[in-house]
Amino acid sequence: MNKTIISNKLHAFIDLDGTMFHGSQAIDGADRLIECLQEWGVPYLFVTNNSTRTPQQIAALMGEMGIQARTEDVLTSAQAAAAYIRDHYKDPFVFMIGEEGLQQALTDCNIRWTNDPVVVEQKHIDVVVQGLDRQFTYSKLEAASIAIRKGAASIVTNPDVQLPSDKGISPGAGTIAAAIQAASGAAPICIGKPDAIIMEVALKQLDCTSAEAIVIGDNLLTDIQAGIRAKCLTALVLTGVTSKSSYASYRENSNDLPDYVFNNLEQVRQLFEQIKENNDTERALE
Repeated sequence: MNKTIISNKLHAFIDLDGTMFHGSQAIDGADRLIECLQEWGVPYLFVTNNSTRTPQQIAALMGEMGIQARTEDVLTSAQAAAAYIRDHYKDPFVFMIGEEGLQQALTDCNIRWTNDPVVVEQKHIDVVVQGLDRQFTYSKLEAASIAIRKGAASIVTNPDVQLPSDKGISPGAGTIAAAIQAASGAAPICIGKPDAIIMEVALKQLDCTSAEAIVIGDNLLTDIQAGIRAKCLTALVLTGVTSKSSYASYRENSNDLPDYVFNNLEQVRQLFEQIKENNDTERALE
């Protein structure tokens, strides 16, 4: 259901795993797409539900794959969660359940935090924020539950219950969030895709409106839904989670469909090339 874009001002919000790369392997056309966006002056941001890696680590990983990326080109769910906490709570003390990416994001936003359950027993906690934590323990679960029952806000970086790994499918941040919700009785505020909060942070970061944005990703249930909820244009790329057959089945049973469906990243590049050519024609006619 591809359409023709008339807008000459479009900002790209691009998913990573499944869209730009699989594991440590770049997806065909990822490097050329980014090179062209840079050449044509198209503002873009990589938006990922990953909360464990820092933007520096992600940019370095992409560089190793031949995809040009700077630290400032990356927005993680950890960064979005930290920004949300900074903007919605006054000088909060935070109990953090997560890894380096979330730790750095909180520190970068000058947010006071601890990851020690013993400290939680001794001090008032304003916010419990949780991402993927591969060192998650019963003590952390207990501390989070007690803090939330005492009034702390509960926030999860992203709702992914499953995580592809070298071992197959491993538990994701959403699995830990389900345990904390069951123990505390409180549903968390979700920051990452498919919720719109991460997209609102992304729009603010690139200083654009939803009408000027397109969300590009491989997952109908996260990337595309986040774009739809944020009222952005959306482009599904059949390079990862969503296959051609699963999209066909989904299309028959849902009205929340992407504005564009592409088989590969070269077709995404051609979309922006079309926009550039339209802009060049308009300038020539002025």
